[in-house]
Amino acid sequence: MKRYKCTVAYVGANYEGWQSQKNKRTVQEKIEEAISVITQEKTSIVASGRTDAGVSARGQVFHFDTKREMPVRKWMYAINGKLPKDIHITEMEEAFETFHARYCVKMKQYDYRINLGPYDVFTKDTVYQCPYTLDVEKMKAASKYFIGEHDFTSFNATSLYEKQDQVRTVKDISFSMEGNILKITFLGKGFLRYMVRMMAGQLIEAGRGRIPPEEIRNILEKRSKTASLKNAPPQGLTLQKVSYFEIMALSDKCMIREYLEGDEGYTDLLDQYVITTRNTQKILGEMILKDAYAKIQVKDPSDREIVEELIPQLQRWMAYRNKQREIVWEESWK
Repeated sequence: MKRYKCTVAYVGANYEGWQSQKNKRTVQEKIEEAISVITQEKTSIVASGRTDAGVSARGQVFHFDTKREMPVRKWMYAINGKLPKDIHITEMEEAFETFHARYCVKMKQYDYRINLGPYDVFTKDTVYQCPYTLDVEKMKAASKYFIGEHDFTSFNATSLYEKQDQVRTVKDISFSMEGNILKITFLGKGFLRYMVRMMAGQLIEAGRGRIPPEEIRNILEKRSKTASLKNAPPQGLTLQKVSYFEIMALSDKCMIREYLEGDEGYTDLLDQYVITTRNTQKILGEMILKDAYAKIQVKDPSDREIVEELIPQLQRWMAYRNKQREIVWEESWK
């Protein structure tokens, strides 16, 4: 069984969003139909996340597993040949068995585009044709209140019953002009349903002068599903890019993965990886790749047994990445 990682671009105007829905035309449905014809069996795909009806993507990522073996270039040609013209696979590669399009996400970039000039029929499906005059400086001032870690209950449509923890971190929000098009770029690890569109909607309200920039803080603090009812039109939103961290080995109890910002002892040095528990991400130890060996250290010697369960998969990863090393254990922790 092989796993393939694919990057897909699509215009969302003709679809009821990404996720398959009964009796509705979706992007996921069209891609699964195309792949299933090639594999001659029902094949499911897993994406980095959903996009809403009318929302587009340049860099949506999904993976699928199959027993069918073909060169990547042939796979891309075959899938694209069976897709509608508004959906296109732009990149594809064979992925290691631990890659997961949803669970390995490091960062997502969404761009919201607003046409500040005359109505443009040629961009109507991918840019919000704004009929109002906007004060961009006020929008920038308002955006500062979103940056950082906040409870975004007021700025998403995911029910508290479905997801009680609605704290998320917005890494950055930036603005740029492309001719008459104002582009607002949102960076974060994960966003809740309608979250980016609701943030964009209130930034537009600030730009119109309908709310002061500091009102964003008040709406956040209310933590109410009725506090922010402005949802920017879907046509302006594009999932631009998804970046990933790599997992070297994974079990039900723990994993070896790349260091991420926020980890205790974080480092961006190459060939230095962290060992954590599977669910709570508690740090158990570290793995360092040297020229001739892979050195594994654990904080608590009692954790060595569960980490040893990762060794067979770790050896497969090293072979996959051409990093075959002897595995040695260092008993002392740093």
